Amino acid sequence: MAGAFKVEPAELDGYAELMKRNAGHFLTIKEHAVTKGGDTSGFTGLLSLLIPVVDGVAGLYGRTLDFANQMMLKDAAGLERAADAYIKMDQGNRETLDLIEQGLNTVPGAPVRGGAE
Repeated sequence: MAGAFKVEPAELDGYAELMKRNAGHFLTIKEHAVTKGGDTSGFTGLLSLLIPVVDGVAGLYGRTLDFANQMMLKDAAGLERAADAYIKMDQGNRETLDLIEQGLNTVPGAPVRGGAE
């Protein structure tokens, strides 16, 4: 089971960058939604009664998009930490194997016994 999957740390880093970029889109959407979607400047007469409702909905939507941005950035940071952990693990395993190889290279050859002489 140990060889059932392979992790490419560079791909994890790339996906983290993609998540960061996408997280920024939430803020762009928020800005547009709050400024354009929450615009009540034309509300007159009976529509003026809806101003607090529209402001509340626009504010809630904005906070939701802020939360989504924060979660995407948090997940991106987790992917970066995972990639770093895989890199460190690979380096540690490589160093261990190098030490084993050096130890094997210093062991003298086994004596040959028996046979016809």
